[in-house]
Amino acid sequence: MVGLAAALRSDLRRPWLWKGSAISAALALGLLGILLVAGTDGAGAETPGMSTALLEAVTSLVLTVSAVAGSFSFTSDYRAGSLNRRVLLFQRRPAFLGRALSTAAAALLAGAAIGLAFGFASAVLKVAGTLSPSMVLAFAGAAAMGALWGFALGSLLRNHLLSLFAVPLSVALPGLLPDPLHPMGTFFFPALAADWAQQAAVNIPASGAFCGAAGWLVLVAAAAFTVFVKRDLA
Repeated sequence: MVGLAAALRSDLRRPWLWKGSAISAALALGLLGILLVAGTDGAGAETPGMSTALLEAVTSLVLTVSAVAGSFSFTSDYRAGSLNRRVLLFQRRPAFLGRALSTAAAALLAGAAIGLAFGFASAVLKVAGTLSPSMVLAFAGAAAMGALWGFALGSLLRNHLLSLFAVPLSVALPGLLPDPLHPMGTFFFPALAADWAQQAAVNIPASGAFCGAAGWLVLVAAAAFTVFVKRDLA
């Protein structure tokens, strides 16, 4: 526990943790602005169907951007060789867990900022409900989930460029399935996480979706942690 606390404190002081989080949040906010403009009709009236579609689009955007940022949190340091130095300082388990926790914490704050911006802008434009604590919590949780998912996959892939394509693909996978297999897509992590976030944003309990998404995260993170502990870092 002492080693984990030291590794976590060191990770939280990394400038690029917060710079990367700010860049990913700015990218998400820019794309969010485009979605909000596209979702605003000429009269400015709120349409329930449009609100639902807009919320789904923004949730998928947050998951995707945070997943890519999470994967880069591992692969960028692995490519630069600084991850090896962290292992020498803190050993493998604390180094991995500290990086995962700090990545999730930064994504949590970035997601909360996106939720605040989305709630305020959608209320002003009257396109997707009003700002509420549940909406902020939903986006913060979705961002943290996406970051952990991307971090785990990035640690398994260990390739910066490959992660740039593979991680977003893993988030978009349920939507790419053919129609006959579409119900199967609801059991994958991205669909479960998005379903929880969309329902939580409008204050609807979705414990089943949350537990399913958390189960996927535990499974993938445990596999990534096991591989990291046993695999050569060279």
